[in-house]
Order: sequence, then C-alpha cells, then structure tokens
Amino acid sequence: MKQLARTSPRPSLRSVPAAPEEAPVVYRGLTLQRERLARIARELPPLFKQHHAELAVDPMRAPLAPDWDKYFDLDLLGVLHILTVRDGPVLVGYIFNLLGPHLHKKTTPVAHVDIYWLDPGYRSGWTGYKMFVENERFLKAAGVKKITLAEKCHFKNAFGRQVNVIFKRMGYTPEDVVYGKWIGA
Repeated sequence: MKQLARTSPRPSLRSVPAAPEEAPVVYRGLTLQRERLARIARELPPLFKQHHAELAVDPMRAPLAPDWDKYFDLDLLGVLHILTVRDGPVLVGYIFNLLGPHLHKKTTPVAHVDIYWLDPGYRSGWTGYKMFVENERFLKAAGVKKITLAEKCHFKNAFGRQVNVIFKRMGYTPEDVVYGKWIGA
C-alpha cells in the first residue's frame, strides 16, 4: 500500500499555541473558567457516570469507558480545551472542546464540542446559556472561527424543552443531523 507523503510534520508541544490566560468569570456565585485535564481528572469519573446515565442512548450496548490516555494526549498537544463550572470548589459542569484546523479546510480554525454537561441542580435560569456564552468567548480568544456541536435528540432541559432552544437563541443554525444505527450484536 502506498503511503501518502506528509505535507507538514506532526505538531510538537512547542508549536501548539498556548490558550489565552483569563481570569475566571463569576456568574450567580458559580465560577466559569478554563482548566487543564490534569487538574480536574480525579473529579470527572463520577460526573461522567452521571452524565452517561442521564444521556446515553444504549448504555448496555455501549458502556461508559472514557479513553483517558487519549484525552490526556489531546490536552498535552493543545487540542483539548475544557471550560468548567464550579460551585465553590465543587465541579458541577464542563464543556470539552477539541480545537484544530478543519480536516477539509485546514486554514479554518474550528472547535468541536466533544461533550458538555451541567448538573441538573444548576440548570434553572440562565446558567447553561451563560456556560456556552463563556465557552464561545474563550474559543474566540483562542482564534477559533467555527464551532460545531451536537445534542441528544431525546434530551430535554429542566423546562421540558429541547436543548437546541439555547443554541438557536445563541445564533447556531442546524447544519447536519447525526444519526446512529447498530449493525452488530
């Protein structure tokens, strides 16, 4: 099999731009800030379990099994950027962003929102909206030109409405619909 020639070398840690350092934002007593994976890694497993239990489509067929090594690699490469929401010292929400050039349009810096979650006890009012507004502000400061994200079609927020109400309010427009189908046992 013929190997394709690389047009540019893999990025080294020195070639990845550092994320802009910013002061945390305080909203209604909650702190929204960028945090590195190593700082929050021990807090994440129980939140991921709660997130998975609430949103997984087929939890028996696709059990929760985060690839922590891959997440740490992405963090070290400067690809993973995490916005956290804290109530005092307690982590109550997160948005995991994957930053980089688009594979089909390499001159366009994009961020793909990998996962996002906010503890149900904090979903009333504008907290979820503010979380995404701050995430956008952070990504814009990092040079991102386009953000992509997906939502679970079956999930409704605390008011019984689809989450996409927030995204529409923020100016997002649907571009793709993502479907899934099991073809094996």
